[in-house]
Amino acid sequence: MGRFCLNCGHLIGAPVRDAAPAPAPEARDWDPARDLLPFDDDSRRGVGSAGLSGVAMLAWVVGAAVLVGLVVVLLRVYGVDGGETDTDIDGNATDSSGQEPATDDSDAAAAPASVGKKFNAARGATFEVPATAPATTDLDGELVGYAAVQMGDGRPETAWRMAGDGTGSVITIVLRKPTVVSRVGLINGYAKQINGVDWYPNHRRILTAQWTFDDGTTLEQTFTERPRPQRLEVPSVLTETLTLTLSSVTPPGLGTLGRDYTAISEVAIMGRQAR
Repeated sequence: MGRFCLNCGHLIGAPVRDAAPAPAPEARDWDPARDLLPFDDDSRRGVGSAGLSGVAMLAWVVGAAVLVGLVVVLLRVYGVDGGETDTDIDGNATDSSGQEPATDDSDAAAAPASVGKKFNAARGATFEVPATAPATTDLDGELVGYAAVQMGDGRPETAWRMAGDGTGSVITIVLRKPTVVSRVGLINGYAKQINGVDWYPNHRRILTAQWTFDDGTTLEQTFTERPRPQRLEVPSVLTETLTLTLSSVTPPGLGTLGRDYTAISEVAIMGRQAR
């Protein structure tokens, strides 16, 4: 038996014959619809011809809403301009530029009509008190008075005081003109410090008090024992007279410098002139 080529299977030593030419391809006309793939193969993309599916569109809208909400929250928390808020000597809120922050238009519409800048109406007001302690000589030998008008002189080192426990005492404050009041407050003791002596803990301090306005509005204020202005926000109220009722006070001061007097160093009544 003869040997054959492992590659082509031809009998080794047999003559080689020419291979028959391959038949020519059948000619036919070019048809774009048949010979080109579609430009948008939806079966490969997994997307319908109408665009995004309803579920995908809903997910996109929800994601966008969450992003917008997050931006709004961050703006409210950190502020748009990063300005800080502080208070001036009369307790007016100011921003870093020194101007008062703008008020809410809805609140302004509900409040009594007022004009001008905010001011401390206690300055120049008349204070009617149940009693006044007589003048004394301080440790420097200087005569010190305790007139009621000193509650509105803007000087914390001066004070009105009365002897003994002032619980239940009523102070009437008559303003110079009708005022739309938005905040009240006071220094609830004798804030004077001199020659290393702090007279605040050596006098009685007011713990609670009630503020009453012309329209009958009554607000209670609670105080901490610190010789600083302590303020109370007021729903804007039109008034010309306020009454301050001392609801409770501390015991007198202790030790050799202790004094049995009830004192108020300063009163603040913040508001704007009534229109």
